[in-house]
Amino acid sequence: MESAGIIGLGRFGSFWATVLAHGTEVVGYNRSPLREAPCPIVSLEEACAKPVVFVCVAMRAVPDFLKRMAPLLSPGTLVVDTCSVKVEPVRWMRELLPSHVEILATHPMFGPESAKEGLSGLPLMMHPVRMDSERYARWSHFFSSLGIMVVEMTPEEHDRQAAWSQALTHMVGRTLNIMGIDETPIGTLWYRKLLAIARQVAKDSPELFLDMQTLNPYAAVMREEFERAWGSVCADLTEPPKGV
Repeated sequence: MESAGIIGLGRFGSFWATVLAHGTEVVGYNRSPLREAPCPIVSLEEACAKPVVFVCVAMRAVPDFLKRMAPLLSPGTLVVDTCSVKVEPVRWMRELLPSHVEILATHPMFGPESAKEGLSGLPLMMHPVRMDSERYARWSHFFSSLGIMVVEMTPEEHDRQAAWSQALTHMVGRTLNIMGIDETPIGTLWYRKLLAIARQVAKDSPELFLDMQTLNPYAAVMREEFERAWGSVCADLTEPPKGV
């Protein structure tokens, strides 16, 4: 596979470097010094000189980094985002990157915690925004060869589904953490699953939660429906049963 540069070696970017290292040479750029790095550290210019560049910075930082990267990218460079939201990042890449680079939108629906038992069966959303079909097929095959389940989906459909499958999960987990739920010796299996969700969500940054909720155009509808359903459930507890 083509060698790759990773922009942003935070919690996810460092994990992603280890995934890509299964089949290609990887280098990385990080704005601040790292105590330990999963790959050789290079300058932003050197990372952007690679044939493929993965953007793994926080979503709110993506536009600024795209502006910095744009003059450093050679014709034919493939830029790949890994954001948890897709419509807005795709728009940013179209607007801020030069027309001579290719663009691939992806969202690995997993991270270092969920991949502890391996990559097999974990889903990866992909959409070729502006990309040669043979090159897209090679990268799709590469991820599939690692056991990852590649799901081709438009950015719009991704965000519509992710508002429920991901933003809702984080909403519930964050709420449970604010409540302060904890272990109990009489916890049922389903309580332990709720606790696992809360603990998993707690490992993510507040910025990720905020970006997931505010940059996904469908998340507001999800929250409105969740609030409406919660209100209905609570109302059933206070209103007398019909016929009484």
